[in-house]
Amino acid sequence: MSKITVAAKKVGDFIKRNAFYLLILLCIASVATVIALAASGDFGGEADPGAEVVLPDPDEPTDKPDDTDEPDEPDEPEKPTLSFASPVNGTVSQSYSDATLVWNATLGQYEVHLGVDFTGDDLSVFASEAGTVSDVIDDPLDGTCVIIDHADGYQTRYCSLDENVQVAKGDSVEKGQLLGTMSASRGSESLAGNHLHFEMMKDGELIDPLDVLILEEK
Repeated sequence: MSKITVAAKKVGDFIKRNAFYLLILLCIASVATVIALAASGDFGGEADPGAEVVLPDPDEPTDKPDDTDEPDEPDEPEKPTLSFASPVNGTVSQSYSDATLVWNATLGQYEVHLGVDFTGDDLSVFASEAGTVSDVIDDPLDGTCVIIDHADGYQTRYCSLDENVQVAKGDSVEKGQLLGTMSASRGSESLAGNHLHFEMMKDGELIDPLDVLILEEK
């Protein structure tokens, strides 16, 4: 038997006797290779050593996915645009005064005047703006009054009217609709003759009508 044959036989016998340990060594070597590649980040790809590294801008907002689950908000209904017109074809005879006392010839005393008085040759009285008649009253001091509620918390009061008014409580009225005629029915201003005592309220508070009215003839 030659020396080569004897050596090959010895190597074969060694491998057979130590095959289990050799397999373990191969596994350990494979695991070590994988760990080394993972640590270096080199999995065979070629990196450009001259490429610029771009870092994210911390101040730049990140894109958020569109939220398609939120329901669309309903459109708000348009609020009516109010434009209060003069209730008469006439002129102002007594302005609004809540801070300065004015002389009341009928009562013979100074007092505040929480409305605007109108007079004119045309005694017709018209609705200053569209609304609903909330009441028609006969009062010893205010006389015959028509009260109209409007949108946005406004209310108008037409006093010192002739008792034969053209509307009733609960009626819907249009802007410029005839309500009645001026008279001297307002007991606290009877000496003023035929006139309209006009008051306006916003959210329950009296306001100066001349701050709101557009004084144009019908």
